[in-house]
Amino acid sequence: MNRYYELSCHGVISSYGGIGSLIETPEGSLQIQPLEKWPYFIHEVDGKDRETVNSISVQDHRLISRLKATFPNLTYLLKVPSNSTTHSGHKVASDTSLISAEFFPQWMFCPVCKRFMKYSDWQHRYKMTNLKGRFNLYCPDCQMASGAKKAKYILLEQVRFIQVSEAGQIGDFPWEDWFNDKDLGAEKCEKHEFMYRSSANRDNLGSIWISCKRCKLSVNLSGIFNPASDKESMQTVLKSSNSVYFPEILRSLMIPVSKRSSEDDPGSEMNYRCDEFEYMISKAKNDDFADEDPIYLKSMPPITNTISLISIRTLSMATVLCSYSRINPISSGTIFETGKSRHVTNAGEKTRYLPSVELAGEGFLMVFDDLAIRKWYLTAQQHESFRQRFSNHSEALKNFNPFGNDNITGYALYKYILLHTISHLLIKQLEFVCGYPASSLSERIYCSSGFHAGIMIYTVAGSEGSYGGIVTITERGDLRQLLAEAFDKARFCTNDPVCNSNNSVCFSCSLLPETSCESFNLLLDRALVINDDYGFIKALSR
Repeated sequence: MNRYYELSCHGVISSYGGIGSLIETPEGSLQIQPLEKWPYFIHEVDGKDRETVNSISVQDHRLISRLKATFPNLTYLLKVPSNSTTHSGHKVASDTSLISAEFFPQWMFCPVCKRFMKYSDWQHRYKMTNLKGRFNLYCPDCQMASGAKKAKYILLEQVRFIQVSEAGQIGDFPWEDWFNDKDLGAEKCEKHEFMYRSSANRDNLGSIWISCKRCKLSVNLSGIFNPASDKESMQTVLKSSNSVYFPEILRSLMIPVSKRSSEDDPGSEMNYRCDEFEYMISKAKNDDFADEDPIYLKSMPPITNTISLISIRTLSMATVLCSYSRINPISSGTIFETGKSRHVTNAGEKTRYLPSVELAGEGFLMVFDDLAIRKWYLTAQQHESFRQRFSNHSEALKNFNPFGNDNITGYALYKYILLHTISHLLIKQLEFVCGYPASSLSERIYCSSGFHAGIMIYTVAGSEGSYGGIVTITERGDLRQLLAEAFDKARFCTNDPVCNSNNSVCFSCSLLPETSCESFNLLLDRALVINDDYGFIKALSR
């Protein structure tokens, strides 16, 4: 069994990995522990002076200022440490640059002898058999089987069932209590010796049996997925279920702190982004860059009369894990939701540290003329079918609100949906023509009820996109043709007419992998782009 497993830094802060999440290894799944339990924190951070901790932190003061509304003592965005394993996972380059994790779920069974018990009980059984070395997740009973000429190394398997709650709790399924609650009319023994058996010919819960070797009772798993009655109750799920972990991750383009204030909601996600939008437009216009600038831009010839283009030759993106939830994600634009979110540090809201990653990348920014979008909107409003779509999209705001407040005008909502849909169509075309996997590209939409209207499509180091490829496409002038082809392909979908009648989106035409879309594939509408009566493509052709 390996003692160490190597993870990329951005894999520790992602949609599928992070503090509180379950990560899969060849030997089983591990749960990443809170920040204070990491050897990296204990040896390199705790008790160190400000200069030392600053040297291993992401320097994004704008992001820290925003997070202070939730974490008033926040001072450092600690970089997730990088490390490499050697000697087949038995050693690491530095034992002070580690994150910690423990096996979860703790209940394991042997696929050969069928014994079923907790990890700690397996460890005790291993010691009792006088086997040498550290417990290595191999069944000690099978290794010591009587009459065997050669030791059998049978790797233990974790049970697939765990429990989570909407309050963010997680735990092993209570096998002993569940077994004792079954009234089978037989005498119950003081200490069960469980066996775990499943039928190879059936794949339902009724084919999996838990039995006691001592009292001879046997129960199948039918009914263990019964739904919980309230928010605090634990619900049984598979450990591989998507509902086990929903991280709240903030991404920030690293630019100087802006003094711009907003009368509406200065702390909202979209207002925070609009600082970036204004900064990039101003920087590209003045062509004023220094070597220490975290972003390097170049103005390009406009794509159309209403769309200008900026090449992002280099960018720095800070990514920070703020909290996480289970069963359901928290409200969009929310950093922490009391009663639902879980902290990533033991200090909770009083923490001075949050885990972060700084990534370098490249991309492009499309800037749309707000006046042209406003004219399109006013013209499209004359069509009844266009107005009817508003109620459907308003319903989607309950699951994702990109503006961070409830005071959303119809124009702002439609503008976001338009820009978001164009972004998806363009990413799909980049994947088709240029060979970029959609999962290696990300979007960042800039939209407000004012003049802000832009799409940033980018890739960062460590993803599958080739570094420098997007800049080459942008500065070679290919985006004009790519955009035209994206709009032309969007007119037809292999799932039409069903797709066209169902808000006009599906994976064949508009939907992207969750790692690429900023809004869980919500707030999309292909009709706003290509409809013959009110599509934005008509406004572009004028």
